[in-house]
Amino acid sequence: MAGIGADVLETARMAKPMRNRRFCEKVFTGEEMAYCSHKPLETAAGLFAAKEACVKAAGSGFNGFWPCDVGISHDGQGRPIVNPKGVFKELCDKRHIRLFISISHTKELAIAVAAAETDGEG
Repeated sequence: MAGIGADVLETARMAKPMRNRRFCEKVFTGEEMAYCSHKPLETAAGLFAAKEACVKAAGSGFNGFWPCDVGISHDGQGRPIVNPKGVFKELCDKRHIRLFISISHTKELAIAVAAAETDGEG
């Protein structure tokens, strides 16, 4: 394992930013915005926490890229999958990092834990 990261977020802190289109465009991919559009606020909070956990696990923070570069999609069973994009993808490729994520939430809190795996070449 190359690293781990975790993030917890009070769901209510996402209410005002989620009404700001510019914020949403910098934080979420189009696929993520569509996914959240008919779900409760805690879903968006969970995705935001997942992005934070991923950059912590990768050891980069949001340095030189936006959170929307940390794409999170879901497989047919609803399992979250990390899809790095842009500069974050370049960083993960350079370091030979694959990321794994788990997201959970209640009405009040969202939490995400990420693990970074490397083949040892990065």
